[in-house]
Amino acid sequence: MAVAAVRAPVVPAFEPSLLESLLLGLCARFDRFVLEYFIRRRPTVPPAGLRERLERAEAFYADPRFIERPATYFVRPRDARVERGRRVPLPGGELLELRYETDFVPTFEDARDDPIETWNRRGAVLWWRHREPGHPAMLCVHGYGGGQTWLESLAFDAPRFYRSGVDVLLYVLPYHGARSSVGARHSGEAFFGLDLVRTNEAFARAIYELRALMRQLRAAGTGPVGAFGMSLGGYMVALLASVEPSLAFAVPMIPVVSFTERMWAMGDDDPWLKIALDNGWTRRRVQSVLRVHEPLSRPALVPHARRLIIGARGDAICTPAHAETLWEHWQRPRIHWYPGGHLLQFRRGLAMAAVRTLIAEAGLLPGGAVGAAEVSDIGSLAS
Repeated sequence: MAVAAVRAPVVPAFEPSLLESLLLGLCARFDRFVLEYFIRRRPTVPPAGLRERLERAEAFYADPRFIERPATYFVRPRDARVERGRRVPLPGGELLELRYETDFVPTFEDARDDPIETWNRRGAVLWWRHREPGHPAMLCVHGYGGGQTWLESLAFDAPRFYRSGVDVLLYVLPYHGARSSVGARHSGEAFFGLDLVRTNEAFARAIYELRALMRQLRAAGTGPVGAFGMSLGGYMVALLASVEPSLAFAVPMIPVVSFTERMWAMGDDDPWLKIALDNGWTRRRVQSVLRVHEPLSRPALVPHARRLIIGARGDAICTPAHAETLWEHWQRPRIHWYPGGHLLQFRRGLAMAAVRTLIAEAGLLPGGAVGAAEVSDIGSLAS
């Protein structure tokens, strides 16, 4: 099964006004500034034996069984061990911190002796929980460098989703936030590096945990559970939608869909990439290793009417081509575009309203209703 390539955007047609062009240009420049000075990887010392480790990794992860039978790689999780933390009263419910631990074991044997794996066995989530059972739940997955649950509550508009009748669970990715490894310079630093084995197993761990948390939510009395992710989290949600058939809805926002494309976006002259190429990386090898978790490797299992992609027309980090490639791969479901960038998300309120409309029109909200004002705001949805 061939993996789709990220193409230049072709749909939907968009002719910006002069003001919109200036706005999109500003957003793209800001994205590029942040990418260059805060996100772009700097030259680093490669770990000893990297080339040989990547050769073994390629032989392992390229096993076609992992694509044809996802359960051979994304194994079905057992229940997480969950502890309740502090609680804050909310109208009709509570804000609850949960700490959990899973029994995830890296699939690739070489990864099992990674010392920072032990640190990431434990995770924490923030749950905006209704007192009455049966409310739909939404797993929210943040982007690269995020993971501060109180800030993510704002990014995902958790208070408004809660008021509309949705339980919101804010998940922290491996190596992010409180799960950052000791000595990390910033949240998420260990997630991506020269050693692609750690990256692959971080994706496997995250999917294992998200599926275990889905089971925990249902056992606690919620209704159907869906997922909403941004950027790296959008990739994760698209991946989850390809391996978890019980997922009620899936919303990747400003997603990346190919990290090979993203890693080569700066060109071969990128100093970090030069070090990688000198120590066993090739474009073919990276594609082969990362394919095991690429959302484009498998079809989505979520019903077509419950898929929504959100893209930003001025995104210079996860460019519109990524959202459109996923849109094509997902057989052209709903798609919503906002006139901003990856970081400067102008009119993002309409994007959030599009998510609430998706949930309501799927009949998942209590009473199955959505405000008329929100429905009228979604004129820019395309299918």
